Amino acid sequence: MLLHKIAALVAAIAVTLPASAQFSNSGSSSSSADLCKSYNRIGVSYTNTGLSANKEYEFIEDKDHISLNGFAVDYIHGFSLSKTLPMFIETGVKANFGFGSVKYDDDYYEKLLMQNISLSVPVNFAYKFGISDNVSITPYIGLNLKLHLLGRVKYEYEDEYDDEESEWYNVFSKDDMDDETWNRFQLGWHIGAGVNIKKLYLGVSYGTDFIKAFKYEDASVNSGNLSATIGYTF
Repeated sequence: MLLHKIAALVAAIAVTLPASAQFSNSGSSSSSADLCKSYNRIGVSYTNTGLSANKEYEFIEDKDHISLNGFAVDYIHGFSLSKTLPMFIETGVKANFGFGSVKYDDDYYEKLLMQNISLSVPVNFAYKFGISDNVSITPYIGLNLKLHLLGRVKYEYEDEYDDEESEWYNVFSKDDMDDETWNRFQLGWHIGAGVNIKKLYLGVSYGTDFIKAFKYEDASVNSGNLSATIGYTF
């Protein structure tokens, strides 16, 4: 629910900011020209990837959700589409590192650990609203192509009879998973907004993936992605 509230907040910002744009466009021609310039941005993000299974799939007993927390580094270039309107196409590359676990405690202990490394390429439409000479807000919406470089899981068990830890399994390998491999490629959407204060960038985004993280017969796992970024624009 929290992630959906964040997405709704970002959408509300994108809808309500045109008044700010009207105010900013009434300024000097030089500031308007600066607002329309192409830009580069590097950033570091906190990321959260939520994996939610349908009723036909469980990560471990009675657990159908796992959350991967991690960090990302990215480079974005904003291509200006107009000399008079601050519209941009953003693209670049983002490397994400996620780690998470889920456990079951009852008569015995069971834990699943998961690690993931991925590269993604976003393609966004962005519009920059100038608030003052040094502050602007840029909401955006776009698509995201994701390639998983690493995905692996490990199970731990403990009861009154044994204490066992399995080896790591590659979720993209048929040797490890038989036919129940996960999808190495995913395509998704996201919506977000960023604030530039001089060169400092602060942003937040949320989206989901059209291509499921896992699909086998009736079992499937959907994924959602939250990101909070601090960066430098130049």
